Amino acid sequence: MVVSASSTLGLRGTNSLALSWILDSGASNHMTNSLCGLSNIQKYCGSSHIKTTNGSTLPIMIVGDAPPFLKDVFVSPKLAINLDFVGQLVDNNCDIHFSNRDCIV
Repeated sequence: MVVSASSTLGLRGTNSLALSWILDSGASNHMTNSLCGLSNIQKYCGSSHIKTTNGSTLPIMIVGDAPPFLKDVFVSPKLAINLDFVGQLVDNNCDIHFSNRDCIV
């Protein structure tokens, strides 16, 4: 995965906790280092891992949802930032509009 962050997006879950996420068109999945704000939390049983920009890998420990519209968020405790994958947002029926000043999801 090559991180290509284009903007920062503030999300507010059902628990009213604001989280800072980077909107990323190059990520393979939504990912975070924290369970904060996640629901439907399950242990990850797959064989995938997160490949970082320096070539190292991080384990995926948990999968959960970050309401209202982030589904199947990977959790890896050593991940440095929260990433929102643009393609996954579109797959989950979210509209994304970019302008020269902002991004609206």
